[in-house]
Amino acid sequence: MKNKELLKFAMVLVVCTVTVVPAQGQEQTVAQQLSILDERISKLRADVDALQFSQQQLQQDIKQIQGQMDEVRHAGPSASANDVQALEARVQKLDAAREADKKAIIDQLAKELAGMSGAHGGKTATPPATAATGSEHIVATGETLTSIAKSTGTTIADLRKANNLTSDSLKVGQKLVIPK
Repeated sequence: MKNKELLKFAMVLVVCTVTVVPAQGQEQTVAQQLSILDERISKLRADVDALQFSQQQLQQDIKQIQGQMDEVRHAGPSASANDVQALEARVQKLDAAREADKKAIIDQLAKELAGMSGAHGGKTATPPATAATGSEHIVATGETLTSIAKSTGTTIADLRKANNLTSDSLKVGQKLVIPK
């Protein structure tokens, strides 16, 4: 799968970065750099896992709608052209959402990879967002990090960082800071 190839590429890039950075006289120790890179790889893996989960859900939805379309087509004259068009529009919408999720994760992977390859020893992470710097969102039934990120115009990684999340698990009623 293409996502697994990207993850492998990220790991190779990390190994290259680890072997090159000490030669450039960076102040951080190799152990510190490995720790930072391990954390970034974990985030990349979480992004890939979220993408794969989302892809599976959307693929199931598409199959279900395609089954409904087949039923409508086989219903003969009782099925209207509007019914078929409505189902086809739903399939296209779900497929577009699947592609948007895929693009968002790949863009985030590319951003992380670029950050890894251009990282400097003195570079510090930006502090996590607080309620004073962003809005608040209360998790509703059925919401995921992906759906919340899309609806608020932010990224999954930014949501994780702003809320110190170590997994994609959310609870109904949980308060999340939405970074600006």
